[in-house]
Parts: sequence; structure tokens; C-alpha cells
Amino acid sequence: MVAHTGSWYAASLPDDLKALRPRLDADLTCDVCIVGAGFAGTSAAYHLAKTGKSVVVLDATRVGWGASGRNGGQLHPGMRQELSWFAKKLGENTAHQVREASKAALDHLHSVIAEADIDCDLTPGLITACRSQEDFEEELEGASDAHARFGVEKLEVLNAAQTEEALTTAGHVGALRDPEGGHLHPLKLVTSLAKAAEAYGAQFFDETEVQDVRDTAQGVEVVAAGGTVRAQEVVLAGNGYMRGLNKDADARILPITNFIVATKPMGVGRSGGILPFGDAAADTRFIVRYWRPTADGRLVFGGGEKFSRTFPRDIEAFVRPHLKEVYPDLADVEIDFAWGGTLAITQNRLPLIRRMSERVTVAAGFSGQGVIMAPFAGKIVADALTYDSDLLDVMSALPCPAFPGGTALRSPLLFLAMSYYALRDRLG
Repeated sequence: MVAHTGSWYAASLPDDLKALRPRLDADLTCDVCIVGAGFAGTSAAYHLAKTGKSVVVLDATRVGWGASGRNGGQLHPGMRQELSWFAKKLGENTAHQVREASKAALDHLHSVIAEADIDCDLTPGLITACRSQEDFEEELEGASDAHARFGVEKLEVLNAAQTEEALTTAGHVGALRDPEGGHLHPLKLVTSLAKAAEAYGAQFFDETEVQDVRDTAQGVEVVAAGGTVRAQEVVLAGNGYMRGLNKDADARILPITNFIVATKPMGVGRSGGILPFGDAAADTRFIVRYWRPTADGRLVFGGGEKFSRTFPRDIEAFVRPHLKEVYPDLADVEIDFAWGGTLAITQNRLPLIRRMSERVTVAAGFSGQGVIMAPFAGKIVADALTYDSDLLDVMSALPCPAFPGGTALRSPLLFLAMSYYALRDRLG
């Protein structure tokens, strides 16, 4: 049996969400077959099943086992690129479309949590902390431009003293607080969403690795361990764990690994403790560090990436120097959980949400923005396969180029580029 990773999320998952689904052991026929049971896959299944479509979801491990159940749990509204970037590169109209899509993504997350009655510790408030005056001024300029040109809500500006009070640590020149951002328990969200999809008739199969996806005159054959699923449409939603199923998608997304620790309970997120107002936080380094409180008063802290699928031998030792730099007083704090996960980035950090062929659609490459964007990608794809492809058309028009050198050279080339930016982070 495939167990969840040894994370705080897995340890705190309610018993009614821990069930392992059966393996596929027979051939099936359905309207839509979804590969990958993370945020995007479970969301697509939920929305498709609600319309009456017959849906089969296959996962090589289990629901939420990948990045969707392991990430930092932070809600970062918008995309990795500023709206001004979209306006400059793709035009003002596209920038406004992206703004509307980003707003719809956040609204969708809140609505699906309410609609499916999901308890996932949703908490508002996200602080972007700046260690340099240059970073602070860039953040202020970007926020001001987004408000003036695109109607993005004003963010709360914190000076150095206010930032220190909010984070309970010094060393930042200022920060911006987004009340629409926040944090949640990602594994509760994805497993609850799968359960809601099953209530509408979607079928989930765990421990069922997909080996091939074949277009035929009658539809698509999804060949998996245990059987073949014949469907009219296929959605590839395996993100960083998806490879070998679509060469075009493989060329555009790159798996990287990221690592997180959770401390012992110590009143984090409560008055008198670290992050006393309950906010999540992230800094402005290129290799981002991020942290937040948990419902039981722990500090969840993420720091450090590897541009491969391999994990460090000692994850706690790998992350601890980053934690110590942000919170020197926690240099020797007791760590109860340490884990890592594989996510997928794209060359320009924009998601890959588009049709790869007439019957195959992909939703992947969320580049660290997946808690909001991946569930919405599932909704976009579900809408496109039922009645409305407008948003899929918008997302498909966003550039998502292949990595230079294809799949053979993308990792070493990115390693060199990321090493340069990591050095810049260290040198300030």
C-alpha cells in the first residue's frame, strides 16, 4: 500500500479522508479519463461529474500523494508574472483577461470549499516580506500599478517595525500584506474534493500507473496497469510526476523538488507567538522561502530547492539553515516533521493549460501557484469539455515555450541558471 509522505499534513488528516481507493483491475469506458488525482485532476472530476459526465481518475500512487498534498499550503493570488508583464508582452487586453481569470480562480477556490463543505483550515492573510529596499520598492510599484490599471485591491503596506511585529523577526525593510491571500491544509482540500467528486459518481483508482495514451478513431485509449480505459476525452493532470505520456507537454514543464519542515507546537499564529496575526509569509528571494502557522500552533517552513527529482538524505538539515536565517532564535528548535515534494515549473512560470491534441488536454506547470490556480484549471478544463471553452482559449493563448535543449538539456541548463540566482540570493 502506498502511504502518504511523512508530513504534518498526512499526520493530521482526518480518518474519513485516509481511505486508499482500489486499483484498476478491468477495462472501462467513460466520457472523460483523468490522469492524476491532485488539485487539477480532482477539481476537473468534481465539475465534470456534476454535469453528468462519466469520469474515471487514475493515479500512480493515491489521491493527493504528490505536490497537491505536500506543498506549503499558501494562497498566492494572481500569477507568477506581474500584470504589467502581460501588458508589455501580450497587450493590455490580455493583461485584463489574466486579471479576470486570476480573480475568478480565487473566487472559485472559496466557492468550491463552501459548496462541497470542505474543512481545510482556510485562513486569510499573506505577507510578502522584503529584505532589501530595492525589492520593497519593486513590490510597491507592482502593487500600485496593478491597482491603478487593473483594479486589483490595494494591499496593506507595512514598514520595517510593522513587518517585524507581524513576522516576529527582524531583518526586513518592509512588506505588503494581501488580505485575499492566506493559507490552508492542502491535503485536506484535495482529498475532500475527491470525496465530493465521488459523491457525484466519479470513479477514482489508486496505485494505477498510466503507461500510454493512444489516440484512436473512436476516442482515446489510456493504457494502465490493470486495464485500459477508453474515453472520448483525456485530461493529463499529473504535473511534476507526469512524464512520457505527451512529448509536447514534457518539453514545456520541468520537475523540481522543494522541501518543508514543521516544528513542534509552540503557539505559532496566536497572540504572543510567531506570526501572531495568523498570516502566512513568503520572502522576495528568487529561491523563495515561505512559512505559516498551523491549526495546532506549529511553524511550517519551506526553503531550498533541487532541480531534479532527488531528495537530500537529511531534509531537516537541508531546510534548517534557511529557517535559522529567517528566525535565528529557532536555530535549535525541535522539528517534528520534514518532507519534500515534486512540483512542475515552466520556462516563464505561466501554467500549461491547453489542448495538446483534439482529445487530449493538459493542466500542469503551476510553478508554485497551484493552491489557487490548479483547482481552477480543473474547472476551466471541465467547462471546456462540456459547454464553454472561453477561459481555456485565454489560457491556451498564454506563451508556454519549450525549454531550450528539450527534455535532455532542460535540467542542466536550468541548474546553471538557478545556481546564478541562488548566488544572488545569498549575496543579497
